[in-house]
Amino acid sequence: MSALRVVAAVAFSMLALVLSLPAAQARDELVFVFQKQKEPTALREAAEQLSAALEKQLNRPVRVIVPSDYSASVQALTSGQADAAYLSSLPFLLARRDGGAELLLAEQRVDTRGVARTDYDSIFVVRADSPLRDVQDIKAQAPGLHMVFTSPTSTSGYVFAYRRLIEMGLLERKQNPRAAFRQVSFGGSYTQALREVAEGRADVAAVSDYTMEGPNSDIYLPAEQRAGLRILGRTPGVPTHLVAVRKGLDQATRDGIREALLQISRTQPKLLADVYGASTFVEVDEDAHVAAAVDAIEATGIPIEGLSR
Repeated sequence: MSALRVVAAVAFSMLALVLSLPAAQARDELVFVFQKQKEPTALREAAEQLSAALEKQLNRPVRVIVPSDYSASVQALTSGQADAAYLSSLPFLLARRDGGAELLLAEQRVDTRGVARTDYDSIFVVRADSPLRDVQDIKAQAPGLHMVFTSPTSTSGYVFAYRRLIEMGLLERKQNPRAAFRQVSFGGSYTQALREVAEGRADVAAVSDYTMEGPNSDIYLPAEQRAGLRILGRTPGVPTHLVAVRKGLDQATRDGIREALLQISRTQPKLLADVYGASTFVEVDEDAHVAAAVDAIEATGIPIEGLSR
């Protein structure tokens, strides 16, 4: 089954969940979607803690949803069944295109040099004992390799990695990666993509740098498992994750969410770090923040039209 059919199937499987939510105009609670990136149980626990703080700030019930797939986050936001979503650039671009979603805040992350950034690196990860020593070795040995991407709608775990493979001369624009590798799969989350490599089921994983390095990498994979892995290469410039709101959400609620999240990130930064490992939220220009993702999509020619419909 193609990647696009897999995403479509998951999106349809989530339709019952989306339809079970009350209409946006009729509910009093705020529905907040958190994009799946790590183990759902751990993510839900962290998201619930953040939402509890948000609920206290807003004086309004907040309900958390952690969909089983990236595309379902888009579906919930574009359908108006979710009011806000914490997600990465490509899902946001799909939600903006299909439903008029708007960027509210972006993450700021402190890298290993201590620099606060609103971008990060896409990385290729292999086992510590892998014979691959450089990213060019991926090109040389691709016919014998199992490549695991994070998700078809992952900015760092697919789009930027795909563009890097094109720049290396391994793939052509719009070419299916399966034409180059022995096997290609999608982990569905950073954690699972890394586990596929750590446990010997895949040779190379495409994920985000903060899953392997920095103070919050433990939320994706235990240190003992990460010790058996190493970063083979990195591609900078991936826009950090962001909080988006649905089209039609009233201005008072938008402002309330923005101010509440900024306040939480200042006074309770651990709540934010526990979700996806970010340092704080900041206000950014929407188009400027996602420009690198737009460029990468155009460079790869990925057919995104079917990813959320």
